Amino acid sequence: MIHVLWDEAHLWGVLLIRALEAWGLPARLVRAHELAGGLLRREAPALLAVPGGFASRKAACLGPAGLEAVRDYVRGGGSYLGICGGAGLGLTVPGGLALCPWTREPFAHRLQHFASGNVELLPQAGPYTPAGLSEPLAPVWWPAAFRPHGPGVSVVAAYGRPGPGFMMADIPLSLVPGQALEDWEALYGVRLAPAFSPGDPCIVAGEFGKGRYVLSHAHLETPQSPAANLWLGHILAELAGVPAPSTPAPAWAIGEGVPAWDDPLLDRAMELMLGVVELGIAHGLLAWREPWLLGWRQGLPGAQLSGILAMLDHARRLAPSEASRKHLDRKREDLARHVELLGKGLSGYLLAERLALSLMRVDPEAVPERGLKEARFTLFGPPPGAGGTAGGLCGRVLSVLEDCICLTQG
Repeated sequence: MIHVLWDEAHLWGVLLIRALEAWGLPARLVRAHELAGGLLRREAPALLAVPGGFASRKAACLGPAGLEAVRDYVRGGGSYLGICGGAGLGLTVPGGLALCPWTREPFAHRLQHFASGNVELLPQAGPYTPAGLSEPLAPVWWPAAFRPHGPGVSVVAAYGRPGPGFMMADIPLSLVPGQALEDWEALYGVRLAPAFSPGDPCIVAGEFGKGRYVLSHAHLETPQSPAANLWLGHILAELAGVPAPSTPAPAWAIGEGVPAWDDPLLDRAMELMLGVVELGIAHGLLAWREPWLLGWRQGLPGAQLSGILAMLDHARRLAPSEASRKHLDRKREDLARHVELLGKGLSGYLLAERLALSLMRVDPEAVPERGLKEARFTLFGPPPGAGGTAGGLCGRVLSVLEDCICLTQG
C-alpha cells in the first residue's frame, strides 16, 4: 500500500493520486493527524508519498509528533518519496524532516522561484533510473533548489537546458531573444534565470537509518509527460515494490465530463470558479496554460485558483461515499456561504487588479496596494512564508473539499 499525505497537497495531490489510480497501484489518502497518532507504526505502508505544495504548511499540519512519526517510519525501514514541496519537507531545514542532510538553496532574487515548464533532465546511473532514458523532458512547477550539505546523497537526475514552453513568471523564455535577456540584465539588473543551472541536482536519493528516500523537484506525475511518467513508475517500483506502469498518466481537463457526484452545491461552486476564470481571461489576467492548470500575470492568485478548481473537479468525478455525503451535508450551509463570498470576492479583486494595471503609468496610487493586499488576505489568508495552513475564504472551501475527497478515497 502507498500512503499519500493529503494535507495541503491540493492540485499536486490530485495529480499524484490520479496517476496512481490510473496505474492500478494500491494507494490510500492519509491525513497528518493520522500520522501523528501512530498510523505509520500500526499500518506501515510500502511507501509514504508526499506530493507538492508548501513544505512549511505540510510541516504545520504534521506538527512535532507527525514529523517524528515520519522519521521513525523511515528510520525503521520505510520508504519516502517527496515531490517538490514534499522534497523540501525531507530536507534538513527548520521544520523539516531531516531525512536528507542537504538543505534548500536560498533565492538570490525571488524571481528565480518563478520558473515553470519542461526542462531536460540528465539521468545518472543508479537503481532509481530506468534503462534507456536519454535527456528526457520533465516538468518543473516553481521549484526550489537543493544545496548540497553532507555525505550519503546520490544524484538521480541533474538539470539540463530549459525545454519548449519554459517560463519565468509570465514570460515565455523562447519568445525573448538572448540579446534582450543580456540587455535586461545590463540595463535593469534583472537576470531572467531560474535558481537552478545545468548540472545542478533535480532528483536525489539516499538512506535514513534502515529506510530510503527519493526527493524530486521534477513533477514526474504531470499528465501526458511520457518520459517523466515512466521515470516515476520506475521509482515507485523500486521504493514500493509495485509493478512499474507502462502507460503515461492520463489526460485531465478541468470541468469536462459528467460528474459522478452530482450535488447542486458542488455544481454551483464549479460554476462560480469557472466564471471567475472567464472574467480573468477576458481581462488578460488569466489563461489556460494546461487543461488542468491556469497561467496568470505575475502577482495574481492563479495558483490558488488552480488549486480550488482541481479539488472541485476531482471531488465531482468521485462517486461519493456515505461518509463524504454526510460530511458535505454537515458543512453545506457554511460552505454555500463561503463559496458565494469567494466567487464575488475573487471577481471584485481581479477587476481591481485590472484597473490598477491600466492606471499604473497614469497614477500608480489610484488603486492603493494596501487595498489589494487586504483583499488577498481576506481571500487567501497570510502568505505561505508566514506559516500555518491555507487560510481565508479559499482555505475554508479547500478544507471541506479535502475532507470530502479523503472520506471518499481514503
